[in-house]
Amino acid sequence: MSIGRVLFRKFSNPSLQLVPPGSAARPGRPFALVALLLVSAGCSELQARHHAREGNDLFRAGDYAGAVREYETAQQLYPSGLHVVELNKGLACRQLMVPGAKGAEQDKSVDCALGSFTRMKELRPEDPRGDQLYVQTLFDADRFDTLIAMYEAQLKQDPNNLQAINSLINVHSRADHWAEALKWSMKRADLESKDAEAQYTVGVMIYNRLFQKGGADKGTYDPRPDPNASKKDPPKTPPPFTLGDIMGAERIRVSELGIQYMTRAIELRPNYREAMGFMSLLYRQKSLSYLDKPTDWELCINTAEEWRGKATQAAPAAQPNTEPAPAVTPT
Repeated sequence: MSIGRVLFRKFSNPSLQLVPPGSAARPGRPFALVALLLVSAGCSELQARHHAREGNDLFRAGDYAGAVREYETAQQLYPSGLHVVELNKGLACRQLMVPGAKGAEQDKSVDCALGSFTRMKELRPEDPRGDQLYVQTLFDADRFDTLIAMYEAQLKQDPNNLQAINSLINVHSRADHWAEALKWSMKRADLESKDAEAQYTVGVMIYNRLFQKGGADKGTYDPRPDPNASKKDPPKTPPPFTLGDIMGAERIRVSELGIQYMTRAIELRPNYREAMGFMSLLYRQKSLSYLDKPTDWELCINTAEEWRGKATQAAPAAQPNTEPAPAVTPT
């Protein structure tokens, strides 16, 4: 039975009907007003749900802009809000986003999605999808400043909040803020001082940076004198570093920092084959700081070979089993 029919029956008693001003039956007037308001609210919600279903049909048909318009109509008809409308409108707005795009249309779609997921969190705070989709939208829209401010605010309340630290690492990595990503990775490793993988991660991160910043094309160069070279041959010239590369004393410092964390990983897990392999690679990256110092270069290379041998002898680690997360669609 519809809301309107129930209310009609309830207020069909003549003693509760609206009456002209001055009548002795005036006390029944508030009840009739309440009835009208309830009927109106019930009809508005039904109409809102109708437009929401129309929006779902358009979403499934791939007409995301049309779906957004229907969801907006539902919002206008029922301002109190339906969390499922906010969820689906946010998903439709996300479909209108273009990866890597900039401009007014992109900002409009992003703001639309963020606004819907924010409202959804208000209406149904116990539903984790609201917060998850809000954060994912910020990531997908490259709104790194907002994410950084959000997680740093969490760390002000709890400096050892590992979830916030992990999130900052992800944000700074996506934004190519390498120094900040390294800082928070080291913070995590220091907090999880008994976790070998946390230490290993810092070492791998440093190796990757050294490789990218001048370490990719110099591994075959041997600075030691060639015993078969004649006196007429020109002196050896090491391959040059370029602007932006990590070189000299800074390369030594960064390499030793990676070696330090990789050493911690192996101390915690003596048979850590992957850590041994990267220890060898870190020493090779360090050796590139000594392309004009053959003795120091050779010491690094010999140490790298020692670690390579240890890695070869160590037992391989089991590979984790991962499954993809399910996709989110309108409900």
